[in-house]
Amino acid sequence: MARNVGTKDAVTRGVVAVLLTTLGVFAAIPGYLSFAAILVGIVLMATALTRECPVYRILHIATLRQHHHRA
Repeated sequence: MARNVGTKDAVTRGVVAVLLTTLGVFAAIPGYLSFAAILVGIVLMATALTRECPVYRILHIATLRQHHHRA
């Protein structure tokens, strides 16, 4: 699969992932929302690290700048 997540997008996903996971782990969010926050945080971190987002692929979106090399 080709990458489709740009640098700014990946950094934002990483920051939000850490925030959600931290809130979920330390029970700052009540009940099942805590589990959901952790799950979403893990998914966001995975997409940030791999720079691939399946939802972007389905919607034909890419925040990664493509560099075209001239020969």
